[in-house]
Order: sequence, then C-alpha cells, then structure tokens
Amino acid sequence: MGTDDLHKERRKKRNTQKTRIEQKAVLIALEDTKSSKFYFEELLKNKKLVGQVIFAKHIGTDPENVVNAVVEHLKKYPNEKYEKKWAVIDKDDWSKQQINEAINKAKKLDICIAISNEAYELWILLHFQPLTRYTHRSDLNSILKKIFKEKFGIEYSKSSRDIYAFIIGFQQQAISNAKHLVQMQIENHGKFDPCEQNPVTTIFELVEYLNSLYSKEKKEFICFPH
Repeated sequence: MGTDDLHKERRKKRNTQKTRIEQKAVLIALEDTKSSKFYFEELLKNKKLVGQVIFAKHIGTDPENVVNAVVEHLKKYPNEKYEKKWAVIDKDDWSKQQINEAINKAKKLDICIAISNEAYELWILLHFQPLTRYTHRSDLNSILKKIFKEKFGIEYSKSSRDIYAFIIGFQQQAISNAKHLVQMQIENHGKFDPCEQNPVTTIFELVEYLNSLYSKEKKEFICFPH
C-alpha cells in the first residue's frame, strides 16, 4: 500500500469513527433537572447505554419549552442524527391549551411525548401499586414517602440519585400498571387525552424503548402522540 493509499485509509477510518460518534440513538428533553433526570441517568448506566443517549439542555419547565429544547439541540448540533427524539413533560398546573400546543408541535416535528398527569411521581408510584382514581401530585409525594419508609427505611426525595436502584426490580409491574391506566382511560372516555385524564402516564413507552436498545430488539416502535 502506497503512502497516498495509507492516508486515504486513515481518513476513512477517522470519518467512520466520527459518524459512529454522531449517530446517537435517542435525544431526550426533560421537564425537570432532578427527579426524572436522575432516574434516566441511572437507567442508562444500568443498561450500558451511556453515550448512545443525549439529554438536551434544559431551557424551562413549560411543556412547549421542553419540546423547544429538542429543537434547539438539533439546531446547535445539526450533524447529530437520532433514531428517536423525546420530550418528557408533566401536566402539573399547565393549561390544556399549553399542553396541547406542546403535543401538536411535537407531532409535527416527529418528537415523542412522555407525559404524566399529574406528575412524574405517578410513574414511580406505579412500581408499587396500581392507581385508578384522581390523585394530586402532592398526594403522590406523600404516598411515595410512606412506601419508601416502609419498604426501604428511607424517605422518598425528588433530589435523590438512588431512587432507580430501589425500584428497578419493580419495573415490569410499573409498565403493566401504566399500560392498564392508558387502556382504562380509553375505555372510560372513548379516546386518549392525557391533558384531561388523571391519573395517566406514557413514560413506560420511553422506558420500553430504552430497554429495546439494550436488548438490541429491532421492532416497529410507535409512541405518543403519533
């Protein structure tokens, strides 16, 4: 191999490595900077997906701002390519108009929405028990504090990085309970409207997607609101 050929091979190798680095599996924008962020960071470590998943820079808790965080990241890093893009939002006290604007914008931009009504803590609670009646987020926190005290001898805290380690063994139960909630709301109301229906969460879709990356299962994946 001549010198020119050697240089070509080295350039080809560098370009291949660069492409590999830029081909991320998923981009995630989160509503908060603690509870859900810590949960997904630990999930990625557990599933050995660190490096395949990128978190968009947090620019606000407003549902549309969470979607915009995805948009801004793509503008800043135009060479990065993603299989899926996600925005994780809570209903909280945001209006129906604010929620629906974020959902509609996400749908137009092919962004998946993982939404919880009222809050992300519903996903955590579903690891331990089903929930079918309206529950305010303050009550979700109270119930979780009681459960964590009884089961693990600690108090549940949104700012704890250890939550994932305590609940990982109950993940399939949480997925099953979350799916049941979605189906229940559809059966009761004839449609799925997470803005109006409490309790409900679609975080299970993001978790299942990340699990599929770990297991290398290749399957068609449809997420809300698509």
